[in-house]
Formats: sequence, C-alpha cells, structure tokens
Amino acid sequence: MSRVIPSLYAAHRDETAGNQNSRGGVDRWRHVEAERFLGLVLSDAPQAQWQHLLGLRAAGMELETLLLEIMAPTVRELGEMWLNDRMSFIEVSTKSARLQHMIRSLGRSDSFVLQDGRASVLLATVPGEQHTFGLFILAELFLAAGWSVALEANASLDSLCSLVDQRPFDLIGLSVGSERFLAPVGEQVAALRQASRVHNSQIFLGGWAFTGGGQTLEDYGADLIAIDGRSAVETAETLLIER
Repeated sequence: MSRVIPSLYAAHRDETAGNQNSRGGVDRWRHVEAERFLGLVLSDAPQAQWQHLLGLRAAGMELETLLLEIMAPTVRELGEMWLNDRMSFIEVSTKSARLQHMIRSLGRSDSFVLQDGRASVLLATVPGEQHTFGLFILAELFLAAGWSVALEANASLDSLCSLVDQRPFDLIGLSVGSERFLAPVGEQVAALRQASRVHNSQIFLGGWAFTGGGQTLEDYGADLIAIDGRSAVETAETLLIER
C-alpha cells in the first residue's frame, strides 16, 4: 500500500495539472480530495487516511488548506452523522481523536506551548465542551501566522482564570461547539476579563455554535466573534492594533 499510494497521487497530479491552473480546477480538485478523505475516515482505514494527507502535502497543498478544506469538512460530517443517529458518540470520538493526532503530526510537535512569537494567544474550549478538533486547527493557523500559542482543552473556568492572571496573553479565544453551552458564555467572558485585567487581554469567541449567526458582541461581552479560522487570525491582528 505504501508504494501504491504515492504512485496514485503522481498519476492524479498529472491528470489534473491542467485543471489546477484555474481557480475552478483547484476548487474541484480540493472537493474531490475532501470526498476521498471522508470515505477513508468512514471506512476506518487510519493508515490510508494518513497516506492520503501526506500525498496532498507532497502535491503542494498548504497545511492551512489541508486543515480547513480537507479535514474540517470531514469532522463536520461526523458531527452531522452523530446528530442524525447514523453514528454513535463513541465512533465519532474515536475517529475525531485519530484526526487530532494527525493534525499534531502534520503540524509542530511543540504546537501547544508558549513560544517566542510576535503576539500570544490562549485558545480554550468553554467548560464542558468536548468538541476540540476546531481548536487544534485554529492553533495551527495562529502558529503559521507567527503567534505564540497555548492551548487548554477541557480546562475548568477557575483554571483558565488562574492561567490568564499569571501569564500575559494578548488574546484569549474561547471555542463553543454546541449551542447548549452558549448560555453561560457571557459570565465566563466576564470572569476571564476580570482575571486578565492587568494584562488588558482581548477576548474572542468562535466555534460551530456561532455559525448560525444572530449573536452579537453585546450578548457575551467579547471583543470579537469569529466565524471561521481564517477570519479569527486576520481579525486578531486588528484587535492588537486597536488596543
């Protein structure tokens, strides 16, 4: 299999080289590869999944594109399958855990400790939130943009408040994957702002719970609500300038 996969990618690159010269061709190529990856994840073939991702990287696909357009749609589909009772929670959790491990392997081994970047960000899930895949992707995007990144998945509010009190983060990001965790977010933001007041940290919110729209900054007392990873990183730069 390890010899077959690279040859398949080489053939696929030759076949689609002309199409990739146009934006439409590139989009179609990414869509096809995303569908292939989803099929591999659903078929429980971890080694084939990994070889698929490595093949895309070898074909020139950037890490950001791989995360947002190949892996993220697969995770969204897994979530939909669970909500529609087409897959058990254990199955979804197992598959998502494998994908998170692949993100770590594709990215940097020291992704989730503070580094000497031009700005620092703490990324965390709201207490009780179990969906952490998007947070791992966001961490890689901030790292790629030159930020120092710390990640705290499944930490308590007290732990987060203690951390931001002791460490000077420029930005604090909270991820909310489900609407059922939205109600206490305003109080959580207020607690984090109070704990980080000496450092004047900016606070932003993101996650699938906000993709439906309708929420405002005033609802939660945050400085930014980011709908996707790219906009989160881009707008974070603006927040730093406006401080």
